[in-house]
Amino acid sequence: MRSRQTESTDPAFLNEKTARKQAERQLLQEALAGGLQAEPIAWTPGNATVIAPALLASPRLQLRPWTDADRDPFAAMTADTEVMRHFPAPLSRAQSDAWIDRMSRKIEERGWGFWAMDYLAEGAAPQFAGFTGLHIPDPEFPCGPCVEVGWRLAQRFWGLGLATEAARLSLRAGFESLGLQEIVAMTTLRNTRSRAVMQRLGMQESPADEFDHWAYPADSPERRCCIYRLSRARWSADPQQHRS
Repeated sequence: MRSRQTESTDPAFLNEKTARKQAERQLLQEALAGGLQAEPIAWTPGNATVIAPALLASPRLQLRPWTDADRDPFAAMTADTEVMRHFPAPLSRAQSDAWIDRMSRKIEERGWGFWAMDYLAEGAAPQFAGFTGLHIPDPEFPCGPCVEVGWRLAQRFWGLGLATEAARLSLRAGFESLGLQEIVAMTTLRNTRSRAVMQRLGMQESPADEFDHWAYPADSPERRCCIYRLSRARWSADPQQHRS
């Protein structure tokens, strides 16, 4: 992973590229601190800014806050070695529960995050299918500070186009409600399924941002990761991306 250099706050010492990057970072940090405008909804506790429910639903999917009923199916999904093939390791039950707790706190604090995802099969009760949503990753990632879109689905929901559909809901929420100027996605170079979803979303790979992820062993073939980017302007110019 590339190192970061301390940037001077004196404009006299900043070149145009660095100044632009610093300005964009400041705007993002201000937005993430609470300057985002969105409609409050009943199912999120507290006074967090949240996303209007209509932006988190399609005929086949509903994105929502986590509940205790999600713990068993999420634990089964994250213990599945095929689902977790491109991650450092499957999760234990304790790790799985702790992950849900962290994501729930972030949604309560911000009003958005990685939401639980229900599959709405016609004539059937909603089925927990996985998660998708928006997240602020570690600022030490090459793309940081940034907001990423991410997803993970249980195996039996693969091949139905749900990851792309759910990610489009998340992108729409990020661009329309949160007013973000860019959303990124990241995965290992070997994760061709997720990379295909990123391409279908209209995201563009950024080869200059490739990095070795520190969570993987040094000799792991999954260690090398890539980053895809999608600007608000590019998303707005493609009507297909506005439809789930």
